[in-house]
Amino acid sequence: MPEYRDIYNDVVANDERYNRPENSPGLRMVMESAERLRMISGRCLDLGCGVGFALEYLAGPTFDLIPFGADISDEAIRRAEERLALVPGCRHRLTTLEDQTLPYDDQFFSLVTCFDMLEHLDEEDIDLTMGEIERVLRKGATMLVSVSTRESGMDDIFGENLHRTVKSIDWWVNKMEPDRAEYDGHRKQLTLWKHIPLTSRVAARKQSKVQATSDEASEVLVGAATTVSVNGSSLADDAMDHAQDSASLYQKIYEENPWYGDAEQGRCPGVRLIPEYHEWLISPVIDLGCGRGQTVEHLRELGMEATGIDQIEIHPEMRVGDITKPIEDMDSYQSAVCIDCIEHLYEEQVLGLFENMKQVKRQAFSIHNGESTGTGQELHVNRRSFVDWTKLVREHFDIATAIQLHENQILYLTQSKSE
Repeated sequence: MPEYRDIYNDVVANDERYNRPENSPGLRMVMESAERLRMISGRCLDLGCGVGFALEYLAGPTFDLIPFGADISDEAIRRAEERLALVPGCRHRLTTLEDQTLPYDDQFFSLVTCFDMLEHLDEEDIDLTMGEIERVLRKGATMLVSVSTRESGMDDIFGENLHRTVKSIDWWVNKMEPDRAEYDGHRKQLTLWKHIPLTSRVAARKQSKVQATSDEASEVLVGAATTVSVNGSSLADDAMDHAQDSASLYQKIYEENPWYGDAEQGRCPGVRLIPEYHEWLISPVIDLGCGRGQTVEHLRELGMEATGIDQIEIHPEMRVGDITKPIEDMDSYQSAVCIDCIEHLYEEQVLGLFENMKQVKRQAFSIHNGESTGTGQELHVNRRSFVDWTKLVREHFDIATAIQLHENQILYLTQSKSE
């Protein structure tokens, strides 16, 4: 095992960047995630806590948490103790680790955070650490981890890069199996959220109704393409019929299912996901596949100039048209929204939609990979693995953030590729 303590005692003692709050990924992350973390109470552990910037914030009045900190560097822990000297009881909950073993009981914590630390370990030590994190998390607990996917700009005292394990987004996601993943392309930083189920993982997977293997169901951005059929015929074979009959099909669905796409009944993902994407948008905005127009209405309430277009007329203020064919005034908008619509389209239609979306600066669109239910029709005619979806998206757009909402849904915040 590398001499992690010697390496990071040297870093903490000699590199002032590690001793400034503005350079702390942990502090930045807990501040950005404050609203979600406020919903958690009980004991929390910041693993790789450094000099304690994130711990100091977690110990404050914003949260209902009892923070613990652990780090391999005894110099970092000494400085953290000084920083937290005035926080009642906190300095006595700081621990210098001897190795990857965590000195806590099983199911001890409601929250474990680990910010930009795992990539500093050898690969085998990552596995040991992840096993320990899962051991100390109670059922129903949360894990929040960030990792860097690039090399560090620094070498350690032995001449090796500080980031000993530099891996792709897919590698980390496959290993961690998170419920939610977000990627910051500027910082080359991946953030992973994972909720520990109240039932055992094995039982949860056995009960899954997802038409994929258990491994595929639990992986994020990774999996195998799924072939779907309806009444024994391949959906791909029905592409032409679908293109011709789509408008009449959805007209019938909306008429026969008054709950379908209705925000007031919690069935409009465009409205439900607005907190995740609205800050990314630049006005004016066009909602492609706007359905009942409720997403447009909510965007207008937020002060944005917005309109929508759909193949059928449901809302009198929305436009009627085919979003997979060229939209003449598309370049008059700055942003495009398309929520849980792409999976309803065949390959050529998706490419046509993307051509429209390229005409604006920013895009926010989600893809739902599960089965559609409740209407008597399998409407998700284009289901493939998220790794394949992501490859396709990258061919057409620059991905700013990819948010894994759950195992079957991902939200992309993208921008048009620079020429």
